[in-house]
Amino acid sequence: MTANNEFIYIVAGDEMQKLFGRIFPDDQTIPFREDFSKGSCDGVCFDEKLISDRASFWGVTKEEYLAKMSPILDLDLSRTYILTFGTDACCTANLKFMIGYLKSKGYGEPIRVRIVNEYDLTVLQEYVC
Repeated sequence: MTANNEFIYIVAGDEMQKLFGRIFPDDQTIPFREDFSKGSCDGVCFDEKLISDRASFWGVTKEEYLAKMSPILDLDLSRTYILTFGTDACCTANLKFMIGYLKSKGYGEPIRVRIVNEYDLTVLQEYVC
């Protein structure tokens, strides 16, 4: 991977964002701070029920949950994103959610996915859906 400011990488959490910053300091990233592999998740929209259910599951207030998820909730859908996740259960569940979320929001770009090694960001697989 090389720096490309045309794309914004939605990455698997704060740790992957830190790793991106060290390896690709010129790339812009947005952390996805959830783990939909735990608990239940019905749907792909951050509606009142999902927010309330997930906040309750994690033992935080709705306001705390919304603050944590604000980078995703505030996405500029006119930008080009690359969903960048690993291969574990957390990443798989979160990627599935993000694809559904972008589609439900009417994201007009092809959804680009990059599956990476979570320790060195080596690209394992790339595809568009």
